Amino acid sequence: MKRWIAIGILVALCLLLLFTLESTRDELDLAKGELNLVRTELTSTQTVLTSTQTVLTSTQVELASAQAELASTQAEIETVKEELADLQIDYAGLIAGHGYTIKDPPYRQMMDFIREDRTDKERYIEGEYVCENFSMDVCNNAEEEGIRCAYVSLWFPEGIGHAIVAFNTIDKGLIYIEPQSDELVEPRIGKHFYKCVIAKPGYRYEKPDYDDTIEKILVVW
Repeated sequence: MKRWIAIGILVALCLLLLFTLESTRDELDLAKGELNLVRTELTSTQTVLTSTQTVLTSTQVELASAQAELASTQAEIETVKEELADLQIDYAGLIAGHGYTIKDPPYRQMMDFIREDRTDKERYIEGEYVCENFSMDVCNNAEEEGIRCAYVSLWFPEGIGHAIVAFNTIDKGLIYIEPQSDELVEPRIGKHFYKCVIAKPGYRYEKPDYDDTIEKILVVW
């Protein structure tokens, strides 16, 4: 009797152990399934991360390109601003009588300008403010008044020369002016310059200590 009881208990223990093993096996299979699921999700996450990194790298490249384009555009804007400033200066000059708005004056307007211009009041300073400076200042002042004025170079022998100005008046033609004295000049090739100046009343030019025979007349507008 006791033997059968022991056998029954042993059988019961074996059945319990089998049941426990089956339960543990099921749990293990479930754990494996969950692990596989986690691995799949991890792989998916890694794929997404890799894709995101690729997109980020591409975005960084595009950003660098956009920054380069922005810098180039800003440089172009600065250039355009400078050009616009130059155009505004040119426009202001045109309005004030510069550039293409200058014109040949009537003789009377030219003489009025010469009388009012103060260049002849400047002091001649050897090597610093000479005939070229007088002539350039008159040309610049005339342009500011909308009057076309020419810079005139007179060539004498031995490399010596002189500078005066000229106006192409619409009623009396080409008129030459000595800007240091506002006197009229009638230059002629082969003639002494001092004899070409129409001296003001009461004044007479003397022959200089150098040969001032005019060999060439260059009129620059």
